[in-house]
Amino acid sequence: MSVKRHEPEEVRRGQILAAARKCFSQRGFHATSMRAIFAEANLSSGSFYNYFTSKIEVVREICAEDQEGLWSELELVSNASNPVEAIAHCVESIVGFCHSTDARIWVEIYTEASRDKDIRNICDETEGPLRKTFAEAIACGKKDGLISSKLDVATLVDIVMASCWGSVSKLAYKPDTPIEDEKRIAYGNVVTLLTYS
Repeated sequence: MSVKRHEPEEVRRGQILAAARKCFSQRGFHATSMRAIFAEANLSSGSFYNYFTSKIEVVREICAEDQEGLWSELELVSNASNPVEAIAHCVESIVGFCHSTDARIWVEIYTEASRDKDIRNICDETEGPLRKTFAEAIACGKKDGLISSKLDVATLVDIVMASCWGSVSKLAYKPDTPIEDEKRIAYGNVVTLLTYS
């Protein structure tokens, strides 16, 4: 449960997170110093540390903030009569969201996760509810005969997630990719993977 904060504090925290997102996208996570975030947010180091204790905590807050928008999507997947379409729609939404928030930041965070166990734990925590919801939906789909793949549930979840992050990575290194085209591709890939794999 998030703690209710006073509005000026919320505004300032939001400015810091926006500054961090911009720095991570433009410079890369590893190359972004705390000093760069201070400067982008127009804050002194002392003021910054009133809100966050480290760059890791900033990443955790960014992931938590963006995860908030995912809950309604996961509820739709959980309650869907057709899990294939629901999962494909959810992936399509994630791809669109990552594009709207600058896909480069997600590539940077996940790249850093390969080197830093704290960041990896944050990524695992963020992905956890998504993977769990997909696994439950795929298991139901297999039981009901809507997903005929002989691959096990965990493997199908891994494949769906890899397809999703493939689209996000493409948007990071080819930002001029028409987003509606990429969302359509992401949707179609998931339907194909779950239906014909």
